[in-house]
Parts: sequence; C-alpha cells; structure tokens
Amino acid sequence: MASSVPKRVRASSAPRPGQSTVALAVVCTLLGLPLVSACGPSTGSANGAVASAAQSGAAAPATAGSGATTTQGGATDPAANGSASGGGTSDGGIGGNGGASWVLSAPQVAAGYPQGQPPADMVQRFNTDTRQNAARLGVSGTPVHAYYDDRADGAWIFYTGVTGSGFDPDHLHDILYQLPAVNDDGAGDRTTTSAIDAKPGPHGGRAICNTVLVHTDMLTTAVSTCSWFTPTTAAGITLVSKADGTSTKLGFTAVDVAPIMRAIRAEVEVPRQ
Repeated sequence: MASSVPKRVRASSAPRPGQSTVALAVVCTLLGLPLVSACGPSTGSANGAVASAAQSGAAAPATAGSGATTTQGGATDPAANGSASGGGTSDGGIGGNGGASWVLSAPQVAAGYPQGQPPADMVQRFNTDTRQNAARLGVSGTPVHAYYDDRADGAWIFYTGVTGSGFDPDHLHDILYQLPAVNDDGAGDRTTTSAIDAKPGPHGGRAICNTVLVHTDMLTTAVSTCSWFTPTTAAGITLVSKADGTSTKLGFTAVDVAPIMRAIRAEVEVPRQ
C-alpha cells in the first residue's frame, strides 16, 4: 500500500535573507497574538481571516494561499494562480465535475502528507479561533478535521471543513474577500491582511486565499489559509511553521499554500455515494 502514496507537493523552502527560521507559532506567542485570528486579521473586521470547520458543527474555512502571494505592502503578486477580481475561477462549474455532489473525508495520508499531532497549545489556539469565527460563514453540517505533517518543510497542515447542503459558493467566497488593509499598533508592529481568488481545482466551486503578514522590527512572518466551497462542502487549509526548529522558512504565503490546498482537496473531497 505504501507504493500508492501520491508524490507529495512541496512548498517553496528558502527563507528570505536576514530572516530567522523561528517558527511562526513562536512569533505569534512573542507578539501576544492568537494563532489564526490575531496573528491574522484583527478581531471584528468584516474582512478578517477565518479558520475553517468548527468542531462544534459549523465550519468557517480559513484563509490562505491562493495563486497569488501578498507582498509586504499588501499588494498581490500576479504570479499566483488566482485572479484578484471577485469573479469566479471555477474549474468545471460551481457544482464541479458536471454537478457532482461532494463530501469531505480525512484519510490517514493526503497528497503524500501523513496525519500527525501538533502541540496541544497550538491546536487549542487554532480550535478557539475556529469556534469564534465559524458563525461568520453560517454553514453547518458534519464537521471534519485532520492535522497533516509536512516533515520536509517543517510545518503542520491544519485541514478543517464541513459537509452539508445548500451552500452558496459565491456568497461564502465573498464573505472572506477583502481589500488589502494595514493595521499599525504605533509601536513598530504592523499587520497587513488581504485576500485573493484562487483556482479551486478539478472539483470546481470557488476558492479564496487570505494572507496575513505580521511585521516587527526584527522580522516579517506570514500566515495563509486557502478555502474552497461547493454547494455541499466548505473547507480550508492553513500551514503553520513548527516550533521545533525543523521549519525551512518563516511562515507561508498564499503562493505556498494554494497548490497544497488543491492537492489535499483532490483526495479528501470525494463524490457523494
């Protein structure tokens, strides 16, 4: 069975010159910021990043890597795989694959990444933010989640979602769409948030990536989440650098996360029987 494991998708690994490889989770702790919502967009912002799939039964797909990466100034990099417009980027239509109905699963291995167990404090912060943000999307159904281990790049892949019915992919996409915004705390720390369309992959629907950049005097870090939506599924992928010194880079941009999102989606989302 081991031979059937698909080739894994690698995120780019080289940190920028002068940047430390300190794990993003550690940076968030040093800044006193929650892992997703505060080390992401500020609380209460209508355009803030959202973590997906609440374990309480509602899911709010998190934001992250679309086809474009966010620059330090908040602009998007056109080299990404998505469009900056609010228009659809479906591959195969809103229903995807000729209108197929999809359900979410959590296999032991997805896109070559095995399941693993992040540190308890990291999971707790992620789950807390997930529950706080789930109501924004207003979707409910059967929740699913898994933590995948990106051992090569030293990152945890948080996958969360919900299977339901009657979802409006365009509406859910628009809830997460935001123009670039910058928040300066007056003490030298600056948070930049933005969102961009992403290609959803062969199953169709809509996808979006939200990126949060945290700038301090010493370094710049990035948190990105890519979310996808169909009429029956809503889910998101977030990459978080490990705090054990194995991370190959400081944070992950949208351009890193988008292809991983599509690769994992291709294996965790299956046709309804």
